[in-house]
Amino acid sequence: MRVLFFLFFSCTIFAQDTLNYRYFIYFEDKGSYQTSDFLPTDLLSNQSILRREKQNITLDYDDLPVFQNYIDTLENRGFNIIFKSKWFNGVLCWSNQNDVSSIMNLDFVTSLDSFGVFTNDLTLRKTQKHEEISDTYGTSFNQIEMLQGHVLHQEGFKGHNINIAVLDAGFRNANELDGLQHLFSNNKVKLTWDFVDNEYSVYDDNYHGMSVLSTMATNIENEFIGTAPNANYWLFRTEDSQSENLIEEYYWLIAAETCDSLGIDIINSSLSYTRFDLDYQNHSYSDLDGKTTPITRAATIAARKGMIVCSSAGNYGNNSWKYIGAPADADSILTVGSVDQNRIISNFSSLGPTSDGRLKPTISAQGGNTTVLNANNSINTSNGTSFSSPLIAGMTACLWQANYNKSAQEIINAIISSSHLVNNPNNSYGNGIPNFFLANELLQFSQVDTLSLKIYPNPIIDKSFYFITGSNEASFQIHDKNGKIIYNELLSGKSKINFKKISALTYGTYIFSLISETQKISQKVVVIN
Repeated sequence: MRVLFFLFFSCTIFAQDTLNYRYFIYFEDKGSYQTSDFLPTDLLSNQSILRREKQNITLDYDDLPVFQNYIDTLENRGFNIIFKSKWFNGVLCWSNQNDVSSIMNLDFVTSLDSFGVFTNDLTLRKTQKHEEISDTYGTSFNQIEMLQGHVLHQEGFKGHNINIAVLDAGFRNANELDGLQHLFSNNKVKLTWDFVDNEYSVYDDNYHGMSVLSTMATNIENEFIGTAPNANYWLFRTEDSQSENLIEEYYWLIAAETCDSLGIDIINSSLSYTRFDLDYQNHSYSDLDGKTTPITRAATIAARKGMIVCSSAGNYGNNSWKYIGAPADADSILTVGSVDQNRIISNFSSLGPTSDGRLKPTISAQGGNTTVLNANNSINTSNGTSFSSPLIAGMTACLWQANYNKSAQEIINAIISSSHLVNNPNNSYGNGIPNFFLANELLQFSQVDTLSLKIYPNPIIDKSFYFITGSNEASFQIHDKNGKIIYNELLSGKSKINFKKISALTYGTYIFSLISETQKISQKVVVIN
């Protein structure tokens, strides 16, 4: 595949046992390149082109490659190119020079970020001890049922043909675990790449990404089923768990660009950045405005390219920081907070809002006592928004499979609209816990021009229910068995999900109706307590 060779194999493979200084250098422009100089197939894979055509997203300046003459000039000055970023219009590179201020005199260079000194001794880095996740509670049903994801599964939607990229710290032993073997035997892991160490292998690093992947992809009948076991997966390592350096946000950027070029539908990022080993790289709360940190800017561009980005909110809720981390502050993505198995907000789940006052997190899912695979091939539980985010990413894949003609933003809007606090959101839960069955119904109803009504659940329990309407203006009425109206509400707005708890509903059978000027539809509903 020509795109893959351009993205990956233009990179420098480091010699071992040397020191280098790493930089991201921003360029003024794309030189003489114009979008008219390129065909879409010159820059993107067929899958990426199809994803964009479906959402009417055209080639733009961000898609143009980095100008080769600028790269040549840097290489002639002793810089070794690691990755190129067309979105940020620059290069991630290394040099033996500590003082590179002279390159600011080049007319095409606008700025640079310095990440300090690195060692290229990969052998040392690979043999360091990795922390194992070891909690031992629960099963996977609660975390899927909470999202009503099992309903989509029963309808045959398990993420088939949806492409999910997992950007994480490594996927140690993922290729050896029983619960993930179906991915490898069915060619569901399409590609791996380690952007930190610049190599294919991702299975000898940290365990974190493996556990994240397991919440989506595991398929052990009667024991543990992930939210999207039939999806395709791309496994990318962008996080170096042995240190914390701003360069990791640039690895994420390059991985996200790669996702765009390969036609990825959904990115899951269970990563959160606020503080680094070098104090001058630290983010402040004011930086979390959706447009400042490198990883947030990259996530926003990814969303603009038609991908759905699911990001963990962060696990700072019970410490002095307490707020979300980057890229959770990005616009147009799904930032996911954590609740426990009883739907109560986890004390560690990071809080909003963003520094510019936007609601965060977007939604929440079970990140407390979440069922995951362990590296020793056992089923355990673990805690963190790292696990609530992929639960949402997997269910989003199922929802998009069921509604593949919809745009990324339409899918996101339906997920938000189905959430239990959408009419009264807050900066702990966001819009609340989504109901993917309702989200699917809403997307289906949006295709209906005539009057339509859906009640869920039926039978009704505890006097609480959702109803989905498909009408511009109509009256919603409830009649008891004698025909008496016990509830009447005038509705406006096509395809809307409403939640109600009506005290007048007692045990028995009722008729729920939707009445417009020209039409009336009714549905028999049973209330059991």
